[in-house]
Amino acid sequence: AVVSTQSTGGGVSQFTASLFMSYHTTCRNSSDFIAAYTQARNLSNLMMENVNATIYPYSVFYVYYEMYVTMVNQVAINLSVCIVAVFIVSFVLLNFNLMAAVITTTTVLMITVNMFGMMYLLDININPVSLVNLVMSVGISVEFCSHITRSFALSRHFSRVERAKEALAKTGSSVLSGIFMTKLIGISVLAFAKSQIFEIYYFRMYVCIVALGMLHGLVFLPVFLTFFGPARNSNVVEKSSGFGKIEEEEERNRSERTPLLL
Repeated sequence: AVVSTQSTGGGVSQFTASLFMSYHTTCRNSSDFIAAYTQARNLSNLMMENVNATIYPYSVFYVYYEMYVTMVNQVAINLSVCIVAVFIVSFVLLNFNLMAAVITTTTVLMITVNMFGMMYLLDININPVSLVNLVMSVGISVEFCSHITRSFALSRHFSRVERAKEALAKTGSSVLSGIFMTKLIGISVLAFAKSQIFEIYYFRMYVCIVALGMLHGLVFLPVFLTFFGPARNSNVVEKSSGFGKIEEEEERNRSERTPLLL
């Protein structure tokens, strides 16, 4: 089919659009449809190299499968932007403590990587729904990590081990009850959903997000802080806790005091 227009002056006709029909072999699954669309795009690009025109393929199913061609790039771009945003916000809200922000971002990144492993084990494909859930998992993971890291940074103890114990004792119960339990109870109703999209892409993925966040925030992160935690900042501790240099000196003296032998 050809669409032509005729100029009013010299009677010259100009072709503005045309189309021709082509056929695929039988497509039986998503992989076949994606491959068919990719081959059609490659054929169109090859034809555009020889003619001075814009050529593009069109079919009804192309609308649904075009997104899968760029899905990997979209996952990488979106998650990278989220991770960078987590680092910037953590750096600002953690009193510009670079090491604390790096540890928080690293833990969130580990949770995201483990999410990909769980998606593989649970046979969850990469698609727009799972991409949205992965982006949300980055934000949810921050809740499990940032509170523990902040408590560690504001601890008045000098030893990293003692600071990690205090952070886990003060904040761990709140993270467990206020974040883990509430989210777990809230998503448990999705287990009874009859729709596969809710049962697979919401219930399974959200359970993995909550479970991995809890394990990393309450098990891995305190141990990681005992080895690579940020150094104690006396100025921040004094402003946050209200204890001055006298209390700090007394605590140092008590820790260094030796028993008197009679």
